[in-house]
Amino acid sequence: MEARKHWLPYLIYALISLAVLGPLLLPGYILTLDMVFTPSLDFSSQLYGFQESSSSAFTPFYLLIGLASKLVPTWILQKAILFFIFFLAGLGAHRLFSFRGVGSYFAGLLYAVNPFTYVRLLAGQWTILAAYALIPFAIKAFLDLLEKGGGKNAIKVTLLSTLVGMMAVHGLFLLFLAFLIIFLVKVVKEHKRPARITPSIKYVGISAALFLILNVYWLVPALSAAGTVVEQIGQADLLLFAAEPTSSFGVIFDTLSMYGFWRGGYVYAKDFLPIWWVLFIFILFLAVYGFINRVTSTPLHSSPSQAEEEEVSAEGATPLRATIMGHRWVVVSFGIIGVVSFLLAVGAASDFTRPPFEWAWEHIPFFRGFRDSQKFVALLCLTYACLGGLGVNELAKWLRQQGKRLSRVGVTALIAVALLAPVAYSFTMFGFHGQLGVTDYPQEWYEVNDYLNRDENDFNVLFLPWHLYMDCNWLPNRDKRLGNPAQQFFDKPVIAGDNMEVPVIYSQSTNPISKYVEFLLANGNDVDNLGELLAPLNVKYIILVHEVDYQNYDFLYHQDDLNIELERQGLTLLKNEHPIARVYGIDSVVYIESLDEYLELSGEQDVMEYLHILGTGPSSGGDGDMQRLDFTESNPVKYQILGTTHNYTIFTVPQSVSTEYWEHNGEQPMKNLGFMPAFESAKDGGEVTYTRFYRVYFPSYIISVVALIVLMTAYFGRGKMAKFFRRDKKVTK
Repeated sequence: MEARKHWLPYLIYALISLAVLGPLLLPGYILTLDMVFTPSLDFSSQLYGFQESSSSAFTPFYLLIGLASKLVPTWILQKAILFFIFFLAGLGAHRLFSFRGVGSYFAGLLYAVNPFTYVRLLAGQWTILAAYALIPFAIKAFLDLLEKGGGKNAIKVTLLSTLVGMMAVHGLFLLFLAFLIIFLVKVVKEHKRPARITPSIKYVGISAALFLILNVYWLVPALSAAGTVVEQIGQADLLLFAAEPTSSFGVIFDTLSMYGFWRGGYVYAKDFLPIWWVLFIFILFLAVYGFINRVTSTPLHSSPSQAEEEEVSAEGATPLRATIMGHRWVVVSFGIIGVVSFLLAVGAASDFTRPPFEWAWEHIPFFRGFRDSQKFVALLCLTYACLGGLGVNELAKWLRQQGKRLSRVGVTALIAVALLAPVAYSFTMFGFHGQLGVTDYPQEWYEVNDYLNRDENDFNVLFLPWHLYMDCNWLPNRDKRLGNPAQQFFDKPVIAGDNMEVPVIYSQSTNPISKYVEFLLANGNDVDNLGELLAPLNVKYIILVHEVDYQNYDFLYHQDDLNIELERQGLTLLKNEHPIARVYGIDSVVYIESLDEYLELSGEQDVMEYLHILGTGPSSGGDGDMQRLDFTESNPVKYQILGTTHNYTIFTVPQSVSTEYWEHNGEQPMKNLGFMPAFESAKDGGEVTYTRFYRVYFPSYIISVVALIVLMTAYFGRGKMAKFFRRDKKVTK
């Protein structure tokens, strides 16, 4: 019986996860907004750190996904990830709550099924949900660390926190906010008994130090970057991505009720339930009742009494002293977490919360990453789940103390209502009310990919229309918008739109190659040599899919150096007939003041025969033709280039590769067109390397890998190191 009960939560949350995904488990991809899975997943560019502005913690996780995609079809891999997101979310809240009884199932069910998880999956933000699912496990480990201390618990907190950050850095920020509040409440509780809190401070410090060492692989690159994506976020983002009202009650109530996502157009359960707010009031009541009952039953500084323990044990629940959630200071911590997360979630959407939110926006490092303030609702959901579970158990306890008949009827009714409330409150989550479907990419995409792969030359591909997000008519979803999948779908290096295109904000891209392409496209109707102008980017083919505003690219058909290679119902493939090269030698240099001057010069001279330097200076060189240079790719960050008698060597990179930090035989580059690496040629050739990888990323990886090996050995091993960390010294009573 006990073994069956032990496995019951696993079974229940597995069934809930299957029920949520429902028909989406059929063969095919779930593609929506930010969730883009493709037949081939290659995230190696993350490993090499080519995009300086977007160094992130998720590199190891993405590499594991890429490796798994070699063994399992990616549509199956995607469904498995989504299944475990909802399964772990429910199980994590269940185990964090840790009391037996219906309250634990209420906690798990509400944390997995609510408006926040619903809309985030509709928006394709599966990495946020993956971090969300792991947060309860990390918080439970942190609570154990504060109560018991010990090196092993410190390692556990470090590893789980790292996993949360690996899914999404936003999740790491949410987790650390919860850690901070819990730690401060613990310090306040024990401030008169330093002997009890000193060990906690010690082991929290150890865990923090271990975390920093283990996460060197992304912290050092992020902190040493010349510019980051976060730095591009400004006041326009603050207002554009603020929480939005989704009902007539206004943004305050909607955010409190776990709604408020900034992007509209989604169908919610509340759109079908006129009294949806009654269900939320019931959920809120359970949370408030659980909080008040546990906090006021005994003083904050007291431990559960023996009478309480025996009483609860007799009820069939876990004794209070046996679970961390039985401690009043923990309940207080969750209450504060709920209030703080609610205020931060409202953010700039209310005059009441905007001033402190804007202060945090300006003064707290990386806080601007929360331009979508509604992400803080994640912690509010956890608060409702845990405190609501307490409320359910406390109500059941009270009902059992009444008459025998009332006890049975009341407890049964309470269990039914408590478990049905989260389901009814977010019933559209089961199947997503037809807003999502499974699909495959159009057949012509596969045909073009095969065609490009048959061309064994080294080249880049330009994908149009130029949008980071675009509506795709072939999607079976209600909302047809999808993040541009071209760079992941096609095997050849693809240059694609990275412009956000939301009101007030056209683009926040820091990539100079993107700016160059946007300049050419803006002047497309005024030139007839677009192929020549794209040649410095090593673009041999252009893919134009017949979506969104593709008619605006009719100028492609009127270029002298572009020819149609394939034309299908939903796609056109054009070939650049102008000579291109990954690496080439030239003799001449021309100084230009702007790209407009460069565009004018392209009508008089072949742009591939000149090194164009933005600025002023004397032009020089002869009239020699461009010479393609042979090269050997040792790895994506190191190339051996054969020598040339030409004066200059130009090395082109795809859009996903930074144009900075490339060196030739240790020499710093010049910049063709202001961004493409160019060097003075060497007759004997030489080595071109991406130095940032060797100077920043590679040493950071070594430190993190060594730290991981040490921590795993200490946690799971049996040697002296493991014994040292397993000497768990409990906090003095």
